[in-house]
Amino acid sequence: MNKTRALWWLAAALVVLAQHTDWSVPLAAWVFPIPLLAYARRVPTRRAAVFGWLAILIGTVYWLAVTSLLFVPVAAGLFLALTVLLTLPYLADRAFASRFGPLLGSLVFPVTLVTAEYAFSFFDFGDYGTLASTQSGTLPLVQVASVTGVYGISFALAWFASVVNTVWARGFRPARRAVVVHVCVLAAVFAGGTLRLVLADTGDRTVRVAGVSAARHAQDASEKALKGLGIEYWRPEQVAHSPGAGAAFAPITEDLLASTEAQLGAGAKLVVWPETDAKVLQRDEANLLQRVAALTTAKQAYVQIGLAWYTDTAPFVRNVAILVGPSGEAIWTYDKTHPTPMEPMAPGTGAVPATGSPFGKLSTVICYDADYRGLMRRDADLMLVPANDWPGFGGLHAENAVFRAVENGYTVFRQSVNGLATAIDAQGRILGKADFYRADQQTLVADLPLVPQAWTLYRAVGDVFAWCCAAAALLLAAAALRRRTAPATGPDRILNRTAGEG
Repeated sequence: MNKTRALWWLAAALVVLAQHTDWSVPLAAWVFPIPLLAYARRVPTRRAAVFGWLAILIGTVYWLAVTSLLFVPVAAGLFLALTVLLTLPYLADRAFASRFGPLLGSLVFPVTLVTAEYAFSFFDFGDYGTLASTQSGTLPLVQVASVTGVYGISFALAWFASVVNTVWARGFRPARRAVVVHVCVLAAVFAGGTLRLVLADTGDRTVRVAGVSAARHAQDASEKALKGLGIEYWRPEQVAHSPGAGAAFAPITEDLLASTEAQLGAGAKLVVWPETDAKVLQRDEANLLQRVAALTTAKQAYVQIGLAWYTDTAPFVRNVAILVGPSGEAIWTYDKTHPTPMEPMAPGTGAVPATGSPFGKLSTVICYDADYRGLMRRDADLMLVPANDWPGFGGLHAENAVFRAVENGYTVFRQSVNGLATAIDAQGRILGKADFYRADQQTLVADLPLVPQAWTLYRAVGDVFAWCCAAAALLLAAAALRRRTAPATGPDRILNRTAGEG
């Protein structure tokens, strides 16, 4: 096996480890672009395009398989499109980096990668597919999302790979300016992130928030009753017209009400149900709200219930979160704005609710909504995210919420049935978690700091950094097309690279 082919095999192996899964290796996201960049520079353009795409495809198919999305046509199709987008930065680096000195040349790959990742967000699949997604545990680095959004993290990782590859190709002396600038910027990012963590207002008072999911025995009893009726809960037209469906849903509802009462009795001031764990027919909804209101008025607390609310008209189901306050009133009824491709309900209007409370401004979205940065840029002190995941997806979905907390400077409380429930502060620190699959009954209790929302540049300006990267990618491409590659010398002669300073 020659060295060039070995580079491709190394990249293909590392790209699997760099995927955001329950088994990802965060370091791999920093490293895997290095051999793929080197490979793309050493082979003809057509081969670079085909085999570069193939390496990225291997990682994408692996991700789809372990998250159980491989056979979901919409998801599989969109992520196949993403593989094409993510191949373009390697081709841009191959075509244009050599036409600049090492410093400017090293920027071609990161700005083009961020542009490709940002372009994918317009495919209406949230912000999945970013190189940054594996870094939720690297908190000093994650703080840069408060300025640039998640794309600043992707930029840092991609620039590191590009600088290493530039030194490899051109030698250290010609590339020393690129190395020094990159090291200084990266050091500033980590130092600034560490300082933000140290200086953050953690408050001296807390509020107890509890997330409750139905016990396994209640879920099993409900599922058994539905099977006895010959209906499936994901076929809403069947459920809506079944006279016995209400009784079949009762085991879960009763268990959630009992758990809610227990947590309020133990001192919780806010209880959150997960997404669609409880299911209710339209004719039973008023009675359920009355029972919840009795609990909130007795304890002067708040309860947000998540419901699959089956109605009498098409599409026969709504995915809602209803917040009931201390006076017993329903403060909001929020319909999920972004149903997943697997969900049969119509989307909500996108009007994210908010209300004041004794422990700060509350707001809510539902599950997949939290993957949409624009929807999450809200004024809130505590963002409630009821969710419903599945094996292989719950952990990574919970980790994505870390970026939303840091980007917007608020606490996130995410109660997820069939997944990982998490409480996250405004700096991305995990304050509590509960894994549905490690307990007979998932309950998350966290004492959340009573602090106001932290100001962040990202919440003020949005995705300006991503747009700047897109503009830089276009400017560098235009400038490169006006230049001719200088004769190669030294370590660059094989790759036809210039050794000038940039």
